[in-house]
This record gives sequence, C-alpha cells and structure tokens, in this order.
Amino acid sequence: MAVTLKDIAERAGVTAATVSMVINNKPNISQATRKKVLKIAKELNYYPNVIARGLATRKSNAIGVIVPNLASSFVVRILQGIKSTNRDVEYTVQLFDTIGQRENESQLFQRLARERRIDGVVLIGPSVSDEELHVFHDESVPCIVVARKCDVLDSVFVNNARGAGDATDYLFDKGHKVIACVTCNKLNLPTADRVAGYRQSLERHSVSYAQELIFEVDDDDIEAGVRAFHKIRNAAVKPTAVFVPAGDMVAVGIVKEAKRNGVQVPADLAVVGFDDLPAAEVVEPSLTTVRQPKLEMGDYAINMIIDKVEGRETGIKHKELQTKFIVRESA
Repeated sequence: MAVTLKDIAERAGVTAATVSMVINNKPNISQATRKKVLKIAKELNYYPNVIARGLATRKSNAIGVIVPNLASSFVVRILQGIKSTNRDVEYTVQLFDTIGQRENESQLFQRLARERRIDGVVLIGPSVSDEELHVFHDESVPCIVVARKCDVLDSVFVNNARGAGDATDYLFDKGHKVIACVTCNKLNLPTADRVAGYRQSLERHSVSYAQELIFEVDDDDIEAGVRAFHKIRNAAVKPTAVFVPAGDMVAVGIVKEAKRNGVQVPADLAVVGFDDLPAAEVVEPSLTTVRQPKLEMGDYAINMIIDKVEGRETGIKHKELQTKFIVRESA
C-alpha cells in the first residue's frame, strides 16, 4: 500500500498539511520539523505523486542536467554534488550527454527550452556561446551554468586565473625559471582565464611571456598528455617545469610518458595539473595540482535551480568559488 501524507503526519506528530508544506518546500516551517518530516518520509519510502502534481501545476518536477561527457571524472564529481543535496526531494534528475559536440548541445538546448519537458536546467561546462544559451532566458526556463561564468544566465565557477597564478607562483618559488604551459583548445574549458593567470605570474616574477613555451592539445585526456610530453621534449627551449591548465588527465599523461622515457619527475621536469581528479592521487609520482570544489559547485547549482523554479530567487546570480593548491610529489 502506498504511503500517504497522513501516514507521515501520524508518525511525526504533525498535521498532514504541515507534511505537505515540507514536501513542497514551503516557507514558515521550522528547521527541526522539516528535518523530522523528511527523515520519516525517507524511512517510509514516500514518493510524491509527481504525475498528478504535474497535471495540476503544469510542472514536470524534473531538472535536466546536461553534461559534455558522462565519463569525465570532473563531471562525475559535480553530479555527486548534485545528488548529495537534500533539496531535491520532489524532483527527478534527467541526464543528457552531448558527447562534447557543439552541434548536439545547440540542438538539445533549443528542444528542451521550447518543449518545456523540464522545469529547470543545469549545464555543466557548455561549449556554445552565451548568445546560444540565451534561448533559456528567452523561453523563461531557469538555467544555471556550472564551471564557467555566463553573463546571460546564473552561473557557478571558480577563479581560474587565481588558481593558475597560484600554480605558476609555486613553481617559481621552487626555483624554476623556464615554465611551460599546456593548454587545450576544447571550447568548454576556461583556458583563456588560466593562461591569463599564468601570464600574470610571469609578470610578478619579471619573466617575459614566450609563445614557444605554450603547447596546445586537442583533448583533455591521457593520450593528449603523451603527445604534449613529446612536443615539450622536442622544443628548442627546454623547460624545467610545466603547468597544465588543460587539466589533470593531460598532466597525468605527461607524468606517465616522462617515466617511460627516463625523465625524472620532478627532478628533471616538475608537473602541475588543474582540477584535482581522482587520478591525481594514484599516478606515480602523485600529482601536484589546483583543486576545483566540484562537489560544492554541484550542490550550489541544484539548490539555486530549485530556488528559481519555486520562485524563491529572481534575477541573474553568479557564485565564484575559490580553488585550493594541492602539493603532492610531482612538483
């Protein structure tokens, strides 16, 4: 037999109306009562009748989460942050993987915004322009962009320039004078901000920016790191350290390929990544890197989008989180 609001109310010692207000996330309910009711609802395996409610309110009670690559460790950690929140009691999450293809993103955005099959959208690292994202604003679909600042929609992101500056400053402090930078040309990565932070660090240490020390890769995976290592080793100017704003997986590829070629990390080549993915801890030597607060970004995103859907927040909101520099063995 299905659990009802009355069942929860009797167990919690409150009225069915109070339970309804808690389940629907209405205001004017004490935190203690809210926690008690939600705990009992969970224990009783209560699930709201989403279909009936949707017919009455014209809401789908679904949040769309659009990702560029569901296999990405970075994306998975943000999804864990979304899942961990307790605010989505009455919302289901629908995942859409665009496989990193801009055409897929653009078409999907148009369809979701106009068909209104979802109440709100979380976009993780979209590669399309702000102009193309404006469709959600035009169609009044609440939407938040994660891991990139967006002028036309809500967004949560980190200070990429500061994180990159911290990484490069650290390498200078360790005595390195020639520091390479490995970037990625994928559109969903904030490469420009990270390179800006690298350049600002060069200026602070009175070192000229050298284009021959900038190496570009086409992807953010280990194989791209392998290719980057050989570009670095074959370059006319030989760096003693490399900062990898392209991401940890590229940095891991550089570390592994260095080891295969008899190059000692960090004695011969110090390596610093960006993101602090799980692979950073298990590669040998373990990777010094810039940590992005991925769980916090996911948690903030789902809470913000639900607040927008339910009318508790209006206007465009931006949330900047801070990176943390993690020292391990590679630098």
